[in-house]
Amino acid sequence: MVTADNDGLSIYYNFYGQDDWKVTPRLTLTYGLRYEYHPGYHDPSGNIGNFDPFVPLSGEAVFPDGAENTLSAGFLASFNACPVGQSTGTPAANGAPCTPVLPNSLAGLPSSLRHASTKRVMPRFGFAYRPFDNDRTAVRGGFAMYNITTLGSIFYSLTGTLQASTNIYQNAETATGPAYSWPSIYAGSGSSSAAGAFGTAYFGTANDVNWKDPYAEQWSLSVDHEFGQGYGARISYIGMNTRQLVWAPNENDLPYSNTTSAYNQPLSARPFPNWGTINDRATGANGSYNSMQLEVTHRDVHGLTFDSAYTYAKSLADNQGPNNNSGFAGENGGARTSYGRSHFVDYGNVYGTRRNRWSTTAVYALPVGRGRQFGGNMSRWADLAVGGWQLSSIFLWQGGPYLTPYFPGGSVDPSGTGSGLSGNFQGGTYPGRAQKPDQVASAKPQSQGRNNWINLGGFTCPGVPNWQFGDTCNVGSGQAGAPAPIGRFGNAQVGSLVGPGTVNLSSGLSKSFAITEGIHLRAEGTFTNILNHTNLGDPNLNMTSSSFGIITSPRGSDFASARNGQVSMRLEF
Repeated sequence: MVTADNDGLSIYYNFYGQDDWKVTPRLTLTYGLRYEYHPGYHDPSGNIGNFDPFVPLSGEAVFPDGAENTLSAGFLASFNACPVGQSTGTPAANGAPCTPVLPNSLAGLPSSLRHASTKRVMPRFGFAYRPFDNDRTAVRGGFAMYNITTLGSIFYSLTGTLQASTNIYQNAETATGPAYSWPSIYAGSGSSSAAGAFGTAYFGTANDVNWKDPYAEQWSLSVDHEFGQGYGARISYIGMNTRQLVWAPNENDLPYSNTTSAYNQPLSARPFPNWGTINDRATGANGSYNSMQLEVTHRDVHGLTFDSAYTYAKSLADNQGPNNNSGFAGENGGARTSYGRSHFVDYGNVYGTRRNRWSTTAVYALPVGRGRQFGGNMSRWADLAVGGWQLSSIFLWQGGPYLTPYFPGGSVDPSGTGSGLSGNFQGGTYPGRAQKPDQVASAKPQSQGRNNWINLGGFTCPGVPNWQFGDTCNVGSGQAGAPAPIGRFGNAQVGSLVGPGTVNLSSGLSKSFAITEGIHLRAEGTFTNILNHTNLGDPNLNMTSSSFGIITSPRGSDFASARNGQVSMRLEF
């Protein structure tokens, strides 16, 4: 069991100006300054390891001081490790020196195996202004910086790396029973990340040794106005830039090539020749968000309360990976990036941000019952049955998510970097990441529907203009008859497609019955997608599939699936 502690993880100091510092009767300013310091985690058992890619050709493996006995000798041998604690001592191989394996003090790193930001100072400023001699109109705005703290999942990826020692020996089932294969135990035996020939070692997953927590710069400007009789409105511009976002490179991707497939490249062509895949979580990616928002509200007048908001937004980022078709990139970044030397290759629209979104919530006390507009003189028993009911509703209309078609990794590698190849080639391994296509025409067909959501002629195999849907895309694979790599990735931008939107009305009807002064029985019935409107899910985005562009299931998010309801009774006291 791996345990970790983070003594002093968050050290911060707030200095804020007076909350209501009135410069004039119409202007109020607020201001502040915040400092934060978040050191990395410390693992008491020493069961962690990191990889420093800033040592040319060999890299450098780092473990906590005093934890040498946790290292796997077989794994160290698989990447031509130097004697532990030394930077020399093992003969060079494939044009690279041995890989130093050092305790953190010799590597110049803290016990968390990565440096942390120490100069994160974040200002805050806001204002509110009344342009007229009344309280019905206000202009508000502000700017602030916020630290985005990365926690356990980033650190956890360092566990069981240099300590990995699981060999797999295959035993086959035959007609006469199992055929046992007795293992030959030696460095490099078995099939796993823990022991193999040079060029096959897998490091998963490192952290950037010069770690910088992500942070956001946010700003806003809004105008609020009260119209009277319970009505109010607001128009806002809201923007945000996020810096130092986490992205997920392979540090061992080859340089671009438009002549030779990575399949045919020798180990010496790699940045780290004696390694296979070196998965890292680095910082330095960026994102931006800009939106215009309109909101109309109505306070409880004549039993009606509602809030209706419309947002027009655009969100771009370069840490999503080549085919992040499932949501926002999380703390660990999105999918593995196309190219380990540049996150800009995967720049594009963010899947989870819809260009248009309109959401309305409303609560209406039905005007039926004693003391109400209709049935004010009805009997107590009639009021108990039909009076005092409350209707609540949520209406949502939004555009579709931003999608990216792709070729699955394995045997297509237009860039020549090895990014799209998988398996053992020339004695080494490659990660097999998904690859983007070339976009040659509009992504939207003339008559769009569930069976043809994507224009099949809008995308093609990179560098193969005459490619036809259904053909194999093996450019850069290195196989006999395959086209040579073209020295670039597909030009289709991440988020180049728009999926189906969502329309959903969910409603509920409820009433509270008084039993005694402090005890009530609440009866309610709620239904999602009460109109049972069919909201289509995302289409098949795999360009090698015969069902590419076809939608085969409804959308399940935002309560947009088939109508669903429940009736309940609840005792409140």
